[in-house]
Amino acid sequence: MKRIISIVLTLTLVLGMSGIIMAQTPGTDVSAGRGWGSYSIHGNNAEDKGEWEKSLQTAKPPQKWVTDSSLEAVKKSGIDAYYTYGECAKFKSSKADGYVLDVTSTGWSANYNPMTGKVVQSNPWGVTTTKVVPVDRGRFYTVAFKIKSTLQNEITICNDTTVVEVGGKKLHYTKGTGKYNYTKHFHIKAYDNTDPDGAALAVQSISATYAGKSVLAKTKDFNNLIGVDSRNTDYVNVTMTVLVPNDKADYQKKAKSPTMGIKMAYGAFLKEYADENNMKGEIEVKDFKVTAGNVAATAGKAKVKSVKAAKKKLTVKYKASGAKKYQVQVALKKNFKKGLKKKTTTKTKWTFKGLKKKKKYYVRVRGAKSYNGTYIWGKWSKVKKKKTK
Repeated sequence: MKRIISIVLTLTLVLGMSGIIMAQTPGTDVSAGRGWGSYSIHGNNAEDKGEWEKSLQTAKPPQKWVTDSSLEAVKKSGIDAYYTYGECAKFKSSKADGYVLDVTSTGWSANYNPMTGKVVQSNPWGVTTTKVVPVDRGRFYTVAFKIKSTLQNEITICNDTTVVEVGGKKLHYTKGTGKYNYTKHFHIKAYDNTDPDGAALAVQSISATYAGKSVLAKTKDFNNLIGVDSRNTDYVNVTMTVLVPNDKADYQKKAKSPTMGIKMAYGAFLKEYADENNMKGEIEVKDFKVTAGNVAATAGKAKVKSVKAAKKKLTVKYKASGAKKYQVQVALKKNFKKGLKKKTTTKTKWTFKGLKKKKKYYVRVRGAKSYNGTYIWGKWSKVKKKKTK
């Protein structure tokens, strides 16, 4: 008997080490021991290994890097500042719970409307820092840290219509105003780090305060913007809560052990904050944690109330307590792998058309509870069967 128990325990430990992923304990800092990545177009530590910078240099016309696009610098260098990008930053120091980012320039690159000279699209992603952490599906996570900066800049006329003629060539440059800016806004998001587009997770709550006052902002195109004033001596306190979807189809379908990225974008928001271009200084982040929270409550187990048959049709009625959305499935096999038809809807009744005539179909449904746009799915209903007419 002892030998049998010993074998069972050994198998359990082996499975636990090789395949079974234990759930995270609430309160655990899942970012502990996890390093930071960074990106800037000219930082020499870019995630794309410099391919983006090289593509700019070989473009026609070439886009050369200069940190000073003033009239004097443009005349001296002969470089047309219209064809330059200034994003440049790299870590001065970095550890799991924070970093100091040395910023040569937050950049002034953006898309302009050539007819009006106005910025129509910002490029905040020219300078970013990133951390990837392990997560459980269906669990809340709280991101918390402190941040301050020494960034500042001379306010410039932020458009591409300022020109000077040098040696018969018209050169664009950035015109200074003699006034200075000390506030830099940055964007933070939690996202699917395996998605090519970096699909963001819905933020459940966020706060950013300095001396008890909120410094949180949002614009037409960006939420979760945080303003940091370099004249302040203390840190801005940031807390953000997110929820990872509990269904594989909704989050990292192929991953046995899902992860989540946290990205901070420090590039220029020229469309939103025209005074914040080409800023220089340091950004310090400390006491960074990503704390595992509770598993989100699901919708109640769904119930199929009725299935009515018609010619090549089945009409299904269903309900689940707390559900804001439903998934309904019909199939020719009980394992729902043959002849599967499915529908995701907010309605509590759905008719499947174009089914096979006089065939027995299996039916099931489940409901999802909504948390600020993140859906947490409940259990599938009992399977019912019905024959079409």
